[in-house]
Amino acid sequence: MNKIIIGVVTLVLFGYQAFAGKLLHAKVNCEHCKNSMGHRLTRRSIDLEDVATHLNDLRLPREVVPTGYRLHLTPYLEEARFKGRVWINITCLEGTDTVILHAHEDLNISHSDVTIKKLNEETHDKDGEEPHMIIGHPMNFKGVTISSTKKDPNRQWYIIMLSEKLWKNHMYQVDIAFSGDLNTDDSEGFFRGSYQDHKTKEKRWFGATHMRPTNARRVFPCFDEPAYKVPFEIRVARKENTKVLSNMVTTYLEDVSDEPGWKWQQFQKSPPLSTFSVGWLISDFEHVIFEGQNSSIIRVYGRSHFLGQLREVVELAPKVLTYLEEYLRVKYPSSKLDLVALPHYKGADPADHWGLILFKESDLVGETNLWYITQELANQWVGHLTTPHWWNYAQTNMALTNYLVNDFTMQWRSQYVWTQGYSLYYGYSERYPFSLLGSQVENIRASKCTWLLRMLNYTLTEKSFRGGLQKFLEDRQYKTFSENDLWAALTTQSRKDATLPESVNVADVAKSWLKNERFPVVTVNRNYADNTADIEQHMFLRERPHDVPNKEKMVWYIPIMYISPDNLDISAARPVAWMKNEKEITVADLPDPDKFIIVNPEEIGMFMINYDLNNWALLANYLVESVQGNRPPLSTPVRAKLLHDSWNLAFAGELNFASALNMTFFLKYEKEFKVWDAMFTMIDHISRQTDGTEAGLKFEEYCRRLLTHLLNSLEGEAKTSELGRLANQMLSQVSYQPYLDKARDVYKQWMDSEDPDAGNPVSDNYLCTVFKWGSMEEWEFSLQRIINFPDSRQKTERSYLLKTLAGCPRQPEKVERLLNLTLLEENGNFSDANVRLVLSMLTGGSNGYITLFKFLTKNWDVLKLRFEEKPHMWEYLISCATSVFKTQEGYDMVSELYVARQGEFGTAESIMENSLKTIKEEARWSEENMPEMEAWLDNKLAEEDNVMNERGTHPIG
Repeated sequence: MNKIIIGVVTLVLFGYQAFAGKLLHAKVNCEHCKNSMGHRLTRRSIDLEDVATHLNDLRLPREVVPTGYRLHLTPYLEEARFKGRVWINITCLEGTDTVILHAHEDLNISHSDVTIKKLNEETHDKDGEEPHMIIGHPMNFKGVTISSTKKDPNRQWYIIMLSEKLWKNHMYQVDIAFSGDLNTDDSEGFFRGSYQDHKTKEKRWFGATHMRPTNARRVFPCFDEPAYKVPFEIRVARKENTKVLSNMVTTYLEDVSDEPGWKWQQFQKSPPLSTFSVGWLISDFEHVIFEGQNSSIIRVYGRSHFLGQLREVVELAPKVLTYLEEYLRVKYPSSKLDLVALPHYKGADPADHWGLILFKESDLVGETNLWYITQELANQWVGHLTTPHWWNYAQTNMALTNYLVNDFTMQWRSQYVWTQGYSLYYGYSERYPFSLLGSQVENIRASKCTWLLRMLNYTLTEKSFRGGLQKFLEDRQYKTFSENDLWAALTTQSRKDATLPESVNVADVAKSWLKNERFPVVTVNRNYADNTADIEQHMFLRERPHDVPNKEKMVWYIPIMYISPDNLDISAARPVAWMKNEKEITVADLPDPDKFIIVNPEEIGMFMINYDLNNWALLANYLVESVQGNRPPLSTPVRAKLLHDSWNLAFAGELNFASALNMTFFLKYEKEFKVWDAMFTMIDHISRQTDGTEAGLKFEEYCRRLLTHLLNSLEGEAKTSELGRLANQMLSQVSYQPYLDKARDVYKQWMDSEDPDAGNPVSDNYLCTVFKWGSMEEWEFSLQRIINFPDSRQKTERSYLLKTLAGCPRQPEKVERLLNLTLLEENGNFSDANVRLVLSMLTGGSNGYITLFKFLTKNWDVLKLRFEEKPHMWEYLISCATSVFKTQEGYDMVSELYVARQGEFGTAESIMENSLKTIKEEARWSEENMPEMEAWLDNKLAEEDNVMNERGTHPIG
């Protein structure tokens, strides 16, 4: 994330990026292609990918609950095993003859090593406080006879059956000895790792834990659900030349009686923790103690020769901690904090425990360290101090930490601009929102919840929002929470501060945004005669056809906030009205007719805004004047939003394309990357939609001129900045000769190398440019590299080369050659997965899918026979070849095939019917929008030509 643009995942995770490589990750338009492709997104969340797996877990019975643990562990790192013993105090809430807790099937437990004792203290304390935690061997106890024990592997339960019932409202102690193997495959549960000492070259072992979300049961028998927050006393045996870190500070050391040269390291009793908050590290790592504020409690550990690379962590961590303490008004809740740079850590996320956080070494180096450190420190408050009651509240947990990360980042790095992710807009505006993402849906919902928190911060005022968060944390510390606890705290604080109308409740606002797997578009039609506006909301759907069920029933609580030329200060804006699950409202007292309004500036909420044509015209004019310095400027996020909203609305048929294209006039004077980033995406999407048409060629020419002007206007370091780099890459997509020449020069060096199969030295962007505009000989060279691909190289390199070969070319003969090799010839070079990859990439451009369609038509009988025993491949082929046409001509071609081959489609019959339905909608869109777009481009290009002719200069440059 070179320039820190954080959204979760991240959300960098699913951004639509507009540059040359974009074509190689083309959005698959065909329905069957979507359902057949396994897209996976990079994630950086607290635990949500695994959380989805556990949402439907059967919960433990509630007859007994834990009240405290004592845990003793002896790890043998060289042998990759461990043993231990746990004493668990339990309270019997109902009489029962069965005690059920969690234990993974790989954990070794002998029936003879399990005992239960009745303790001598009732649970009902007179003062209503929790009873004193009794651990060990109490003087007065009664043994309970255990009749049998068994494991339930499916639910990961350990079931202890008793010969008599436990008494209601009494305390017991469960005592279990166990053993297991250290995880050597991945960094989950209790795992082992190693590194090589940089001086002696000896292998050094370490053992560490990653308990989220339900890995504690792999390590020791426990009640492994987040709702059970109780104190832990932990004791770990170690060799004398190592040290142990855990959740709390060390209280004392003592010799291990049966292990010479070993020490027991005893840790202070913890406050109430969930099992996933418990953890430890056994290693010989060295550490640095931070100086300055909080220096007594923050330490960073790692390999001795790696510590020097963590200087920025040393500066950053205390500042993050101070920020969180001040923002949340709660002091850091642990007595210490250890940050560990773990070599060869394989986890997707840092392993966060109470007071102990384990990172990949790479996570703590470079710009990304800000994101990881801030998120994991925020988890100490929202995650460990207060904990989601069950997994379905984990998205609220993640949303809160993401919000805090974004807020701190805007203070720490001035160039950071909030961008929770336009990709959310794109995903939620599809017919089947985020249908490909599986468990990633939970991450996406958390991102939407983060955006909701941002909206609440603006609408309730920052003072009330922060006060509500502080109240929430104060009320729920050392306890668990549901999302309603958060909404109630925000409502209470806002009522106190009089910043929320009595008719609006935060829980209702949140419900409207979180229950709908969509987002709204708000249409503002101004009545200039009386300075009022009629405001309407409806579900936004960009992808056609617009046939989503119940779309008319979807409504949201939407705050109406705006800025105008007289007041551009977004921080001073307040809601002038709320749409309270209402379709339409009217607002009054708007600015005079010659002044624009901008509703929802800077993406305060997750909704686009459409205006009447006059307001759009006022905005287009003001943008040009302000960027030239003749009027007060609109902020960078506002300029980006206006550009982004206008063309997305045009795509959806909500706004005419002339108005959307008018919003690009100001770009001639624009130098901010964030604004151009929205334009790069616009270029990419419109180019796809118009590919293969006259309008597409003219749009390409318009973009070439616009981007060339931008590149020529950049000076010095700006030319090699991210903006300059992406402008170059975008120009490569519109046949910019200087970029093509450079790409071909670099590519020729590969062609001339002695061993071209040893590796690919050409950058991804150059590859696509050469395959798109270069010769058949150049393209064939890389095709041969795929055929000759050595086993010693990464298969992912071959896959990338194959999809560039398929997705980039503009010449039909290149695509035909590849289709012959992959679909007709029995050469053994291409698997079914390779074929699917090629087909999916051909849907990204008109040359690909038109050539594929003609190939299918020409070779129908052969292809039908080949895939007779592979119905899924046949369906995929039919879908990719027929469903992505966008014009009436395309509809006629597919319709003709459907009629000619009636009854021969087999299992793909319904796919053909859906393809025709989709193409009809796309063709209607093309008929309605292409002529207007083409006329606008004709006028604009002719106007520029006239100006340049008068000056005696070329239109480009």
